[in-house]
Amino acid sequence: MLVLSSHFRHTALVDTQPAPRVGYREVLAVREFRGLLVSDGLSTLGDQVARIAVALLVLERSGSAFAASATYACSYLTWLVGGPLLSALPDRYPRRRVMVACDLLRGLLVACLAVPGLPLWVVFAVLIAVGLLAPPAEAARSALLADVLDGEPYVVANALSNAVGQAGQVGGFVLGGALVGLVGVEGALLADAASFALSALILLAYVHEHVVTRVAGPTASMLVEAGAGAMLVWGSPRLRSLLAWGLLSAASVIAAEGLAVAITQEQSGGPLAAGVLTAAVPAGFLLGSWLLLRVAAERRERLFPWLVALSCLPLMATPLVDSLTGITLLWVLAGCGNALQLVANSSFVQAVPAHLRGRAFGVAVTLLMVLQGVVLLAAGALAETTDARLPIALVAVVCLALVPVLSRLSQGFGILRRGSGG
Repeated sequence: MLVLSSHFRHTALVDTQPAPRVGYREVLAVREFRGLLVSDGLSTLGDQVARIAVALLVLERSGSAFAASATYACSYLTWLVGGPLLSALPDRYPRRRVMVACDLLRGLLVACLAVPGLPLWVVFAVLIAVGLLAPPAEAARSALLADVLDGEPYVVANALSNAVGQAGQVGGFVLGGALVGLVGVEGALLADAASFALSALILLAYVHEHVVTRVAGPTASMLVEAGAGAMLVWGSPRLRSLLAWGLLSAASVIAAEGLAVAITQEQSGGPLAAGVLTAAVPAGFLLGSWLLLRVAAERRERLFPWLVALSCLPLMATPLVDSLTGITLLWVLAGCGNALQLVANSSFVQAVPAHLRGRAFGVAVTLLMVLQGVVLLAAGALAETTDARLPIALVAVVCLALVPVLSRLSQGFGILRRGSGG
């Protein structure tokens, strides 16, 4: 659900001067950033419309909570292949070109899903193909943002991008539920296809092509480049630790997104209610991000354990609540804790040299997406034999139990003691 698109400045460990305040107005004054922001918002909005539409379609035709959860898992598990291999494309080819090509191809594939009566295996095959195009598109977007802005303006721009992305998720899930009720699954999917096409047009109109400076030497294979990205991330204890916090935070909330449709059905809710419940965690992320940005930059990482706990505790209470309204409020609170991703994002990408950002991003997001996909499948399988709310609570219990262990490791790397410099 959430993109781990951050990097670390190694100097942040010794820089004790607070970063100067930069506001949204300053970063929105940059034309290229506005183009990236609107493009991302549109494609995210349409993507969530398709997710809720396909999940409702599969649940209706199969009657299986596991199958509905698997539609979400497809978009995550495709990163197992696409992340390490295809995320290196933005380091080899012009980044805007990669983004435009991925948007157009995804638009065509999603339009194919609108064909009535497709067998479910074809639906899943198309979902996998669409998912494989996400890693290069997201890696290119992350790297291009760091090309356009740097330093504290990048941090603020990344925060605003995350906020718009989460707003797109909130609006997309709610809009998707409403559209399915009004125009059916096919109409909702065609709206998603149109959003990808419009995103590509905005990129062409607003974003310049940036030259990628490659290190001199023979061109390596994509497998070698993927391995280099993994070694880059693994070789930095600080990067490993921040990535681990991001993984823990994402894992704690992802089961809620995957099982929201099944829970709504158990509570006799309709498509709109399913969209609202699915949007609860992203809505909480928006609120949490707004609050977290008001904390001094050098103090944000110290809040990591508390933010994970804030995500886990409301989710642990989910099986105790029978009202969809009550569950929605709990999940909004859990989403506030997931704003931890904001700090991880703004730290990871900047610390990586410009010519390596695509592959480093690919490694980090591959781990993030695969973990979320595995959690979704496991939670969906468990929901087949028990109340769909129970797997959400069990995942939260496991994640909360890991907080003390990760806290000790992070203190060893100086993260929770010293905080973040950016």
